[in-house]
Amino acid sequence: MQPADKERLERMFHPRAMAVFGAVTKPGGFAHSIVLSQMRYGYTGRLYPVSLGGGQVAGLRVYRSLGEVEGPVDLASVSVPAGAVPEVLRDCVRHGVAGAQIHTSGFAETGEAEGKALQADITRIAEEGIRLIGPNCFGIHCPRGGITLLPGFDFSKEPGPVALISQSGGGAKDFAHETQYAGIGLSKVVSYGNGCDLGAVDLLTYLSEDPETGYVGAYLEGVPDGRRFLEVVRRMTARKPMVVWKGGLTPFGGRAAMSHTGSLSGEGPVWKGALTQAGAVAVDGLDEMIDTLVALTYLKSRGRRIALVGGGGAIGVFTSDLAHRLGLELPLFSEQTQSRLKKWFRTPGNSVRNPLDTGTPAMPLEPFTALLEEVLTREPIDVLVCVMLLHPLEVVFPTFMEMEGLKPEPKGAYFEGLLQALKRLKRSTGKDVVMVIENRAHRLEYVEFEELNRMIHFRYQAEGIPVYSHAERALRGIRNASFALCPQERA
Repeated sequence: MQPADKERLERMFHPRAMAVFGAVTKPGGFAHSIVLSQMRYGYTGRLYPVSLGGGQVAGLRVYRSLGEVEGPVDLASVSVPAGAVPEVLRDCVRHGVAGAQIHTSGFAETGEAEGKALQADITRIAEEGIRLIGPNCFGIHCPRGGITLLPGFDFSKEPGPVALISQSGGGAKDFAHETQYAGIGLSKVVSYGNGCDLGAVDLLTYLSEDPETGYVGAYLEGVPDGRRFLEVVRRMTARKPMVVWKGGLTPFGGRAAMSHTGSLSGEGPVWKGALTQAGAVAVDGLDEMIDTLVALTYLKSRGRRIALVGGGGAIGVFTSDLAHRLGLELPLFSEQTQSRLKKWFRTPGNSVRNPLDTGTPAMPLEPFTALLEEVLTREPIDVLVCVMLLHPLEVVFPTFMEMEGLKPEPKGAYFEGLLQALKRLKRSTGKDVVMVIENRAHRLEYVEFEELNRMIHFRYQAEGIPVYSHAERALRGIRNASFALCPQERA
């Protein structure tokens, strides 16, 4: 990327001043929502609402034109009618604005001649010295820059290593919300819509050089130059893992992509094969993208040798089936390890070969952690996957104890004790641990129980242990992460 383009993008992601064009005083409108979103999110730069009507919004002066604004503006947020966008952009060029995000729709995605002509017009304006995100987009989210996309005020303010580019505004918003629960920190999220100027190629080129970004996700509906795009992906994956969700790979999806962002899609097998050859992980939805990025972010190992531990025979059977289908390895435990594991079970029927079936979903903490220690310290595995059932541990068995006149442990005590043991074992063995905490008892009277579930997720993630809601999601994430190797890890 040329230094001048990189400098403009840096100003867009970390703006010292931001101008918002549109009906900024009209509640519910895009421009009004954008102003309030930046304020609520905590943007500390200068914020300039711009509208011909003037006035005030949320205590801020509304400027009638960009010419009234004091000092340079780095980023313009444009939410005016489509026909008025070109003149706003020309005004931004005259005043040295580095870049603009155009939320307005009504361009090439309509398929109509007028919309295509308008998009061609603003693309020509970009050549005069301004970079454009959009049109038909939600814009930029950057925690370190203190700005957020529409609406975005409730996204995390904590920066992290994961970036996303998305042709879908709703997809970008959902990603930013979901990653908060998954324990992933974000460097940048860009909803770029039609991508008339800054498209996938430009944004990926920038992110490949961005020191704040370690892992990259992309939701794409179409790219204008597939060969150039794949070359950029190849360069990206030589440095950083990349996960791609390609939409529009069916006749129905392709038709929807054309009307959504005006993008031509392509055949599914061709795209997936090309992405894999370029070193990217091709996924089939938002959940799989997040599962993969969780594994990439948390796990040190990229190995496929896993140990499965859970309470119940069926858990071992179906997780073993999943592991086999996904190409993961379940090495049999040694005879010595199996012999040591058996001493914890008084009756036959438990599998101690891998997977390890503890028989009950609520095994007492001391013997359970002793079993995990045997596996982690003595077996040549890369990842321990521990499948727990939250409902029996936190509802069923405490209820039975109360019926017997016994006092159960405080809620969450079992999982807290297990966390302390796993932290110690991770440090001493250097091996990865993945938790699967399943909760299929979704009932209204368990609202407090759901809060406990969230608390446990966040406690484990804060200690570097990822938590998945289902075994399939965990195993899929581990498998995908093993494909996303950087060159130094392949050697």
